[in-house]
Amino acid sequence: MCVIAVLGSTATACDAPGQAPHHQLVVGAADTPMMRVVAGIYAGALRRGGADVSERVLIGVDRRLLEAMAAADVDLFGAFTGTLLTGLAPQAVALTADEVFTELNHSLPQGVSVGDPTLVTTDDQAGRAQVLVPVYRSAVLSRREMKSVNKVAGELTTADLETLTDRARNGSEPRDLAASWLTEHGM
Repeated sequence: MCVIAVLGSTATACDAPGQAPHHQLVVGAADTPMMRVVAGIYAGALRRGGADVSERVLIGVDRRLLEAMAAADVDLFGAFTGTLLTGLAPQAVALTADEVFTELNHSLPQGVSVGDPTLVTTDDQAGRAQVLVPVYRSAVLSRREMKSVNKVAGELTTADLETLTDRARNGSEPRDLAASWLTEHGM
């Protein structure tokens, strides 16, 4: 089931006659405190880089978010490589971070890519590497926007995300936590 959470009002821009319609980026997230914080970090990094990003976050599991990408309803979401690969290619035998990343790239639907891996890792009971990556619609993000997203990869650590997730579980707003983290890291 796919639920849309509205975190604030969404403004729509008027397009000039004869120009392509304006596209406001939509970020998605799994319905967990951790992934809501991740969504806030990616959305905030994009906004601070000059992108127009919706306040709306599309909530769903990885498979649903990929379906939403195919329908152009979501443009980017964070995911763990091992979990996403298992959902896309259960027969895959890749275990190391590099193997999983490579196999994941081959298993993604056409028009979908993954950005730079972050420094965030989690354990997987099956022994498959789990590294947080941004998953995005290839034709939608500009180079400047990808640069904003990939800046997160070099800064976000497992310890950072665990701390932010604990605060979100204790009632702090994920978007506010993300904004503070981005400011602390000069983004």
